[in-house]
Amino acid sequence: MKRSNSNVFTRSPIFRVLMVTALMTGLSGARAAEPSIPYTVKPGDKLIVLSKDLLLRPGDWNEVARFNAMPDPNVIRPGQTLAIPVRLMKFSLATGKLISAEGQVLSGAAPAIVGSSIGEGSRLQTGPNSSAVVELADGSRVQLLAGSLAEIAVSREYASRDANGSGPTPWFSGLIRLSQGAVETLASKLGRRATPLQVETPTTIVGVRGTRFRVAYDDSAARDSRAEVLEGEVRADNPAHKSGADLPKGTGAVINPAQKDVRAVPLLPAPDLRTQPSDLTRPQATAWPMPALAGASAFRVQVAHDAQFERIVRDLKVSTGAVDLSSLPIGLWHVRVRGIDAQQLEGYDSVKPLSLKAANRWRVTDSRLVLENGRSRLAWSGALPDGLVVAAGSSSAEVSTDALSAQVISRPTGSANQLDLGNLKPGRYFIRITTAGASGQLVSETYQLDVPGNWGVTVLELASALQPVGP
Repeated sequence: MKRSNSNVFTRSPIFRVLMVTALMTGLSGARAAEPSIPYTVKPGDKLIVLSKDLLLRPGDWNEVARFNAMPDPNVIRPGQTLAIPVRLMKFSLATGKLISAEGQVLSGAAPAIVGSSIGEGSRLQTGPNSSAVVELADGSRVQLLAGSLAEIAVSREYASRDANGSGPTPWFSGLIRLSQGAVETLASKLGRRATPLQVETPTTIVGVRGTRFRVAYDDSAARDSRAEVLEGEVRADNPAHKSGADLPKGTGAVINPAQKDVRAVPLLPAPDLRTQPSDLTRPQATAWPMPALAGASAFRVQVAHDAQFERIVRDLKVSTGAVDLSSLPIGLWHVRVRGIDAQQLEGYDSVKPLSLKAANRWRVTDSRLVLENGRSRLAWSGALPDGLVVAAGSSSAEVSTDALSAQVISRPTGSANQLDLGNLKPGRYFIRITTAGASGQLVSETYQLDVPGNWGVTVLELASALQPVGP
């Protein structure tokens, strides 16, 4: 959809951002610093004709001529490149999509739906122990952490022509307005941007062309905003004082409207998690120790289902020597830890897989899968942590396609340490066995079962069929 009213653009958030940038550079340098998009002239082009195709108001062709210092606006040559100010150009609205939504996530006033379109004006809110990931139209990804409220204030594409293409080339402009909480952003390095991808809080504007960074506004009383750069470089501006600073990789800054200076500060290095326990029972998980890290006054601890941390279920600030993770369900998790310095800037991450087990978990000591009369039968033996043999009367199991047992496909039952798994097809499965013994129900650790493609054809029996799933 095209817009044809220039007043719409002058009232938009991106125009206000551009005006702040212009004021910061001073009147003499404002025009040179103003965002623009190149257009490569082709044979037969006339500036006044191009203005009808590209500009919100065709009458602004004379401003394009002045912007390019053209002595005669009627004379343009094939191959010549014109710089067209973004604020003058027509645009179409661009949509992204919601990649993931973990926990309580609202899109407007309704529960967010993964895969739904996210465009200009969309508002997302995450509750406690929740997170969401949005992929913008240019491929950039923005993750909202727990307790965040953000709006896609600008999501637009501008069409132009470059020297390498015969057709129109899209240029993206995006602005996220963060009212509270924190976002982690991985800006796409592909495609073209009409303006830097920007995150705006009540006290700062952070702009970037291709990088990974965080922005937070989680202390409304102090009115501090934080920016931390993990890759590339960003510009952090303080509109209240028309000041700012370039933040290179490995630095961050706290921006406060009461303080003029924006100072780049080195981020803390990633903590060493090699000695942290990775295999815990639930009682042990009540006090997972924090690592030693010089300069850290606290730690950020995040727990996710996935190694990419798109499905974060816990986002905790820890100022003591240990964190309580015992509320997590039994299973395999990924933990991400970073130090927080005295200014509350958060440093680089370390990641560690974590296996959480119940205190009464037992382990399989031997297992065998046999095909009998077209049915796969599993025989097993097991032992408790103290070495005592698991003596089972009745037993049952959960057979899943994932290690967290989120996709249970069957719940077979059996007795005498045997289970009938039925008509088991070739593939990878995950099994957790529950036994009913004299001391009550006991649950095994999770085991992986790989059924080969020639099962039932040339292979009728598997020794040591169940293999432990490592953290």
